[in-house]
Amino acid sequence: MRYLVLIATLALHLGIVKAASDDKIPLDFCHIDNFSEEVLCGSYTVEENRQQPNGRTIDIQVAVLPAVSEAKESDPFVLFAGGPGQGARAMGRFVQAAFRGVNETRDIVLIDQRGMGDSAPLTCEMPEADLSTMDSEAANEAYQQMIKDCANNLEADVAQYTQDIANQDIHDILVALGYDTVNLYGASWGTRSALLYANQYPEQVRSVTVDGTAPLSNKVPLYFTRDAEATIKRLLKDCAEDAGCAEAFTDLDQRFDEFLNNFPAEGIATTIADPNTGKLIEVNVSKDAVLGAIRTILYSPVMTRMLPLAMEKMLANDFRPLAGILSGAGDAGMTLGATLTILCAEEFSRFTEAEMAERAQDGFEAGTFTKMMYESCQLWPNVSLPEIYAQTLVQQVPTLILSGDLDPVTPPYWGEEMKVHFPNSMHLIAPNTGHNVAPAGCAKDLIAEFVTTAKFDGIDASCLDDIQRPTFFLNSSGPVGRASE
Repeated sequence: MRYLVLIATLALHLGIVKAASDDKIPLDFCHIDNFSEEVLCGSYTVEENRQQPNGRTIDIQVAVLPAVSEAKESDPFVLFAGGPGQGARAMGRFVQAAFRGVNETRDIVLIDQRGMGDSAPLTCEMPEADLSTMDSEAANEAYQQMIKDCANNLEADVAQYTQDIANQDIHDILVALGYDTVNLYGASWGTRSALLYANQYPEQVRSVTVDGTAPLSNKVPLYFTRDAEATIKRLLKDCAEDAGCAEAFTDLDQRFDEFLNNFPAEGIATTIADPNTGKLIEVNVSKDAVLGAIRTILYSPVMTRMLPLAMEKMLANDFRPLAGILSGAGDAGMTLGATLTILCAEEFSRFTEAEMAERAQDGFEAGTFTKMMYESCQLWPNVSLPEIYAQTLVQQVPTLILSGDLDPVTPPYWGEEMKVHFPNSMHLIAPNTGHNVAPAGCAKDLIAEFVTTAKFDGIDASCLDDIQRPTFFLNSSGPVGRASE
């Protein structure tokens, strides 16, 4: 009941603020996915092409999670989701896990930026044919045809969906909501979004927290194979140094390398249980599918604890454990057309095919993901690299930089690179933590402390040392106790 009263109070407050503005965002009670309380939602209409008034318009969807305290601060906490391609309003579970402390005294604002979530999403219809039953070549052909069809059928002008333009929408929305000063939080690709926003609207930004960083120097697809290789090597090293894991999976790294090297080009036909229905289905497992699954699992130490067991089972052509782990990763809610538009314009345009081929030699994944995305970009409408990428992006705004030392895509050295753009910053590295630190251990408390003061004085991050890697699964019965315990 208290929360509903706070929502009503916030709605009244925002209504009063908006009365003095031509731009208004009516807010109504609503629910967002994976968030238990009722919140406030609204939409804001913008021109698709901001340089051409009276053209096609799109509606940007907004959710406001009111501060719990009646004595709340006026500057909200604004989330930039990852991907690129994820709508921020889908981050309800993440917010509940990581930002309850922040939400005590500050509103949390979730905006599905243009092309993502429910804001005129650049949705691509997946092929009707089941790619899991095809060999790699046939599956790739079907996927590429889907990209062509999507590009031809979209009503949108995809050139209008780059991050700099989306940030203009977000700025207008925050102003319309009455927020003169804001605190930014970016996760994964959202760290790039926050970096650009802080440079586009420096006068509005009070603090920035970036979690799993993608500075401009991190051309993410180019370095993906190298960074994923370091993470899986660390996993196998930790397994070899764990008595139980080493005994259960002797010389796993060597044996699995041999397995991948001898993987049949036509794939491996097998039977697995559908993770949703439990029904047995016939599939054709390709090497690319195995590599893609491992890449996804590496994001989370909770899932990677099961990976040595899954790898051992795969040596006997049993892919059921791998499929089971992957189903636990859930759906990140990416919108493929938005992912392609931003990655093709803002990442793949910044390196050459020769550089890509050279980097593909850096690890087990062999550039599989990068190659697939590169080929997709050749089929997607050409979108120019935003001009902001040619500018010097340095801001003195206080910035908390978070890195997980097991992160396979934005490992800690990228956090050091981000400090170039935010010299007034503190970089915290969480041990035994994967991609996105905020929900891990005491990180949520450190974020709340930083956002409260926008200063680093007194922040003691030693509590992060209490985070331990989850113990390994040695069989299907579950994890075991630590050998040292």
